[in-house]
Amino acid sequence: MGDQMPVSGYQTPVEAKLPVHGFVLAGGKSSRMGVDKALLPFCGRPMVEIAVGKLREFCADVSIAGNWEERVDVGPGAGIEAGLKAARQPWVMFLPVDVPLVPVELLRGWVEAVLESGCGASYLVVKEQRQPAFCVMRRECLAGVSAALDRGVRRLDELLRSVAAAEVEVEVESWFMNVNTPEDLAKAEAASKGE
Repeated sequence: MGDQMPVSGYQTPVEAKLPVHGFVLAGGKSSRMGVDKALLPFCGRPMVEIAVGKLREFCADVSIAGNWEERVDVGPGAGIEAGLKAARQPWVMFLPVDVPLVPVELLRGWVEAVLESGCGASYLVVKEQRQPAFCVMRRECLAGVSAALDRGVRRLDELLRSVAAAEVEVEVESWFMNVNTPEDLAKAEAASKGE
């Protein structure tokens, strides 16, 4: 594992927005689901609406990062690069659209810790499993991300290592249920209701 950083510290009033441009990563092909996951209802609301709502709780700006025409078939790294290029804040956060159970309190606390630490980038690790689609970085990381993509780096954890991202451990694995199939959707909805 790389450098680890605790989630604590940087406390702002709950209603205050942080100098972060939050992006929902919603550009996948959704091939296992058969329909666009971003628009798929989760407990009655489209997953993209859920993710955007969480980011709006604490980010000064919120947008959706989809497929970028200049980087076809590159995966979520293209969305991260596009987000860094479009960012209107000094910090940029990325949240995958298909993980609807992660609490907004965890996300805000993590971002506050990153801002306090002064590190350039961070991503989450759950039970030793990297979750690089959950990442926060300074806007200045764009050059490193673009250079890594130009070298052919496609895996997000490798992309984040290229910008020396610090890892943050999270203990609750059930929050990170990924909704890729109809069966995953049913399990996640049941978990959200405490079933």
